Amino acid sequence: MFLLALATAFAAQVAPGPFESFGDWAVACDNVRRCEMTSLLPADGETEPNGAELSLVREPGPAGEVSITVWPPEDAKGAPSLTIDGARVEGGRVRQGTLEFSGVAAQRLATVLANGHAARIVAGAGEKTGDISLAGASAALRFIDARQGRAGGVTAIVARGPKPASMVPAEAPLPVVPAIAPTGGAAAVSPTLIARLNKESGCGENYAEALPQPEPEIDALGGGATLVLLACGSGAYNLTSAAYVVRDGKATEASFDYDTDLINTDWDPSSGTLSTHGKGRGIGDCGEGASYVWDGSSFRLTEATRMDECRGSANWLTVWRAEVRRR
Repeated sequence: MFLLALATAFAAQVAPGPFESFGDWAVACDNVRRCEMTSLLPADGETEPNGAELSLVREPGPAGEVSITVWPPEDAKGAPSLTIDGARVEGGRVRQGTLEFSGVAAQRLATVLANGHAARIVAGAGEKTGDISLAGASAALRFIDARQGRAGGVTAIVARGPKPASMVPAEAPLPVVPAIAPTGGAAAVSPTLIARLNKESGCGENYAEALPQPEPEIDALGGGATLVLLACGSGAYNLTSAAYVVRDGKATEASFDYDTDLINTDWDPSSGTLSTHGKGRGIGDCGEGASYVWDGSSFRLTEATRMDECRGSANWLTVWRAEVRRR
């Protein structure tokens, strides 16, 4: 009864945080006010994506740690470095090919970003560089200050004032999602049932003899339920699916607590996670993604990401998170 009540309460709480863009930056906060901003290519489209990017994350709450990650250009060799308006930024550490700043160094760099004009990422001896516009960075940081309740206080990066850190709202706990493990084997699903589901969903109509429909994906969900993912049409870079749950030979359309399209859907039996990744264009620099777990009756959202600007960013921003508790 407790888990059922928890699931019902959770379903009513699914409200992803906001996404905004300012100049050449995108910024989003999740449901517990963890915020992230990331650099974009200029809107004129004259610069080709090369993988160079800078992202800043600020945790919620009075302590609110800042962390910054710098990605060097694609295929770059050697350790990356960062300059702001021609001055090299110190205090970062190279980790797995990225340059990372944390603690005081990240806080100091955030202030520099707010007041700077242009950043340059240099890889190794300078054989590859990536330029980042700082237009809009100050506005994005101001958005984070406001969203986290820092505006007018000593913990703000841009909108600073005299209010003490104690005035910043405390970090809220993540919502809890009950889930069951995908144990047991998948049920046998007859070709007759698959044909009926293809007809009911309309998925079968999207395929012809020259372009046959891919075989459905059939996996155990746990608790005697079986997941059936039907291919339901595809374009150049997106494959749409329809999801059904089969119990005792009867199929029903899968229930989700968050309204999202099932695009490029994948079921991971090792983690019991159903994920989607709908790309806005082929290079994957915009779109929406979501991850779900099965609670025995519905799929519950555990993470949602989005990138509304098709401007070279591979870093989709998180707008929803939840804690998974398995039973």
